[in-house]
Amino acid sequence: MIKIIARYLSLIFNPFLVLVFLPFVLVYRTTDNVETSIIWTIYTFIFFLVIAAFVLYNVKKGVFTDMDVSKRQQRPILFKFFFILGSIYLVGLFLFGGPEILLYIVVSIMLSIIVVSLLNKKIKLSLHVATLSALLSAVTVYYRGYSFFLLFLIPLIAWSRVKVKRHSVEETVVGAIVGSALSLSTYTILKMVIYNT
Repeated sequence: MIKIIARYLSLIFNPFLVLVFLPFVLVYRTTDNVETSIIWTIYTFIFFLVIAAFVLYNVKKGVFTDMDVSKRQQRPILFKFFFILGSIYLVGLFLFGGPEILLYIVVSIMLSIIVVSLLNKKIKLSLHVATLSALLSAVTVYYRGYSFFLLFLIPLIAWSRVKVKRHSVEETVVGAIVGSALSLSTYTILKMVIYNT
């Protein structure tokens, strides 16, 4: 029963599923405009579909073992693809005057890819936990107040990733630290350097 709960938690809080809804929530919070939120959510969703198609294609070709890209030696291919696609996404944000929050999220993700690529040589940190930590840190910064309680999801997801035997405790802890630290430092740097606040 515990393993089933862990499996469902791991599935529900898969980075792709969380990222599908998050742009709307964050863009609406910062713009107060439903139409803008929907447009940028659709824009973001197109990129997620491309990533999902890329992973699925490579699983079918045998390049990736599974949809989680669990094997450390397979991850550099995924990281390079993320980085290229993230760069294209950023160009679109600048060209079309995208919301500040999406700039913050994408820069955080791209910095995370660089750090995770370097760490991947030593440890297979949990991308689930790193992504969730980064996103929940962003939500907490922008929503403040009771959103702080969302951070309690991080250890819960870390537990689920260990329980389904995808990661060790060490890999989930490193993922949580890297995700949160990069998200918060990116927010601070963007606020100081770009927005002069």
